[in-house]
Amino acid sequence: MAEKFLQSVDNALRILELFSANVQELGVSDVSRMLGMGRSTAHRLLTTLENRGFVEQNLNTGKYKLGIKIVNIGANILGRLNIIEVCHPYLEQVSHETGETCHLALYGQGEITFVDKVSGKNPAIMSSTIGLKRSAHSTGTGKMLLAFRPENELEKYFGSSPLRRFTPTTITDGRELKEYLEKVREQGYSEDQQESDEGLVCFAAPIRNSTGKVVAAISVSGAASRMNSHREDMIAKIKDAAERASRSCGWSPHYEWK
Repeated sequence: MAEKFLQSVDNALRILELFSANVQELGVSDVSRMLGMGRSTAHRLLTTLENRGFVEQNLNTGKYKLGIKIVNIGANILGRLNIIEVCHPYLEQVSHETGETCHLALYGQGEITFVDKVSGKNPAIMSSTIGLKRSAHSTGTGKMLLAFRPENELEKYFGSSPLRRFTPTTITDGRELKEYLEKVREQGYSEDQQESDEGLVCFAAPIRNSTGKVVAAISVSGAASRMNSHREDMIAKIKDAAERASRSCGWSPHYEWK
């Protein structure tokens, strides 16, 4: 059975793919001819893309060119890729100094995704891979990233599905989690005390971009006995690494932590 998809969305994306370094402007007739669609269809699609900022019309020629929205999306993707490259040496350093595993995580739709990992020499409790997703409320990096989401987004998060329990210590009460996130904002680090995996403890700190916005989180994790016996040292190391990584991303200490 053929895959189900929206033909109109597919056609709109095909229009965007027509633009290149050699084809910077396209008229309605050009799109109609190149994609084999009617002029009225091509015009409606271009008008819709223009309304959303994906293309702009040249008033002198009447033709269309790529809009600023494309630049914004591209910059966002490049920014994420740059974060991985910039943060990796700091993950390596903390892992080398502590012997534990370090992760870099990004947030999206109530979950965190591990986008980089440096394995430690000490035995691991959690089996993780790059690309693995975890519920935000049960992880150190997730709680760090939740703590700095916009207020309206947090309200939507808490008003959606119930907080799932993964271990006996997972926070599943919304009020308790809100209070903890407030604490995270004040102290500048978060932790996972065997909340995602029994026996695993994690400490996490924020990565900020040039505007001071928290865009990622790094963590150090390992066996509860080792992590908690060196708690203060682990927290100090991951916070220091996060601050240095943030500086490398363009952040300056004079920004307020919001």
